[in-house]
Amino acid sequence: MRFAWFVGFIVFASSVAGASQAAEWRVQRIDTPARVMAIETVDGKARLNAGGLWYAITFADGKITLPFVDAQAKTEPPHGALPDGRIALGQRDIARAWLAEPTARYDHGILGDKIEAGSLLIATRNGRLHTLRLKDDAVFEDLEPRLADLDGDGHDEIVVVKSYLKRGSSLAVVGLRNGKYEILAETPPIGRPHAWLNPAGIADFNGDGKPDIALVRMPHAVGTLELWTWADKRLHKTGELAGTSNHIAGTRALAMAATADFDGDGIVDLALPSFERDRLRIVAFKPTAHEIASVALPAKAVTNIALVTGGAGPPLIAVGLSDGSLVVVRKD
Repeated sequence: MRFAWFVGFIVFASSVAGASQAAEWRVQRIDTPARVMAIETVDGKARLNAGGLWYAITFADGKITLPFVDAQAKTEPPHGALPDGRIALGQRDIARAWLAEPTARYDHGILGDKIEAGSLLIATRNGRLHTLRLKDDAVFEDLEPRLADLDGDGHDEIVVVKSYLKRGSSLAVVGLRNGKYEILAETPPIGRPHAWLNPAGIADFNGDGKPDIALVRMPHAVGTLELWTWADKRLHKTGELAGTSNHIAGTRALAMAATADFDGDGIVDLALPSFERDRLRIVAFKPTAHEIASVALPAKAVTNIALVTGGAGPPLIAVGLSDGSLVVVRKD
């Protein structure tokens, strides 16, 4: 079955902090070979799964095209790895990191099953393999570690979701201290079982030259976007905004957000769905968290979000919708 739509545009006025930031955004439906099933970013490039086959999402000469690509290569997971986990590849001292030691001791199932990770493994470029194993009161309720140099010392830290069986989720920062990887800091646990958070992006969101961590606290029930910054060997909450989401309960699509300088001020912003997932919200954090734009979608967002580059101005934002269609959101 082939899905085809007349290419139409819906124009919206952006929500702005001042008149100088005024902009217009539009939503464009893209003809796809079949129903959209997933969107992923592979080696920095957007890919679309339509009807079980993979296509690149490219933008050139003002047009979106979907050239067919081979199926994504599958690598054999390391022994003991989380079955549905993904390997994070680093460019600094950490070569690879992944979640391991599957356990059923936490019965939440927010990521599609009730198997989570009991440990984090870190392979460094000097050939060593480090294991960070949690106690029985917690699991890593995540699929892929995130690598970032949070303290500016040239060495990567690891950002991962840690969930306590009785107190719910926290965001944990793992780093090397005295030759051993350990949890350096955590956000306070949400406070009750089966209460989860999902990281949304790591970037310098406030323009101070240091990476910040954006997350959505309880994206299915509360939907508060929070910004956390590493300072004084601790995580500090430096901003928040209500009414967002970046995950659908029971799915493995954790990347329903994207980072880029969408308003052209030289500082990275964040795009993610509204709490109802019927709008795409673009948020800036300087001087405080505020909405740059709120763009209505023809149906609810259900896939990861990917950036598509190839023209002047900010990248296009690609997302799959509940009606099986693909749309891109672009700034005029």
